[in-house]
Amino acid sequence: MIKQLENDIALSYPEGLTRQKTIPTFHPETAEEAADILVRAAKHNQKLFISGFGNNIDPSGDRYANLLVLKSDRLNSIVDIAPADFHITVGSGYPLKEINKVIAEQNLYFPFSDTNYPGSCGGALAAGLTGFDGNHIVPFSRQLLGVTAVLPDGSIIKPGAKTFKSVSGYDISRMFFNSWGLLGFIVQLTFRVLPLSKKDSEPRIVPNHPDRAGFISDYRGETPLSEMCRKIKAEYDQTELLPLI
Repeated sequence: MIKQLENDIALSYPEGLTRQKTIPTFHPETAEEAADILVRAAKHNQKLFISGFGNNIDPSGDRYANLLVLKSDRLNSIVDIAPADFHITVGSGYPLKEINKVIAEQNLYFPFSDTNYPGSCGGALAAGLTGFDGNHIVPFSRQLLGVTAVLPDGSIIKPGAKTFKSVSGYDISRMFFNSWGLLGFIVQLTFRVLPLSKKDSEPRIVPNHPDRAGFISDYRGETPLSEMCRKIKAEYDQTELLPLI
């Protein structure tokens, strides 16, 4: 990591910068903090890597030696529960398997929370988590209503405020599913949840392990979705601040 940038960040956020397995790691606690780090990194041409709990990718070793890691572990709270509207908003670092322990008190449940997936909500979305309900593949994004995220240019996208759509009308909230940190840093997620009374009648979801190799192959492919993903990245990350590793 560029030493001047490291010193500047340490002065501004003395509790925010750590070293994990010798890799400089910043732990933002707000969208504004994450945006500030992305803007500072761009000025120094410092490459970044976005990490959740490190379950799917552990940022250690020579490939990450010159990078600054952004980790979501301090964005670990439930932001809002709306029982009447059947949705919840959580920080991207909130453990997925902990959701139902909280919302059961509101007579709600979230199917993917019962899978005991060991990672964060943001990591599950970014890693393209899917499950099998006995008949169909179920994407983690099925009940996603929106995200709050910081794009590589430092702009903050919030549900109900600033949104982005491509020329074909695809909502960027959905683009974060299976994006593996290439499109930006997820700060919050809003999900639709179900009444607890439906839990026994709904098929249980068995999670599939995220497939990063498949993502890399798809990202480099010629499908409409991969082309759209590259188009969005080219628009908001022209200097490859978030490289494909």
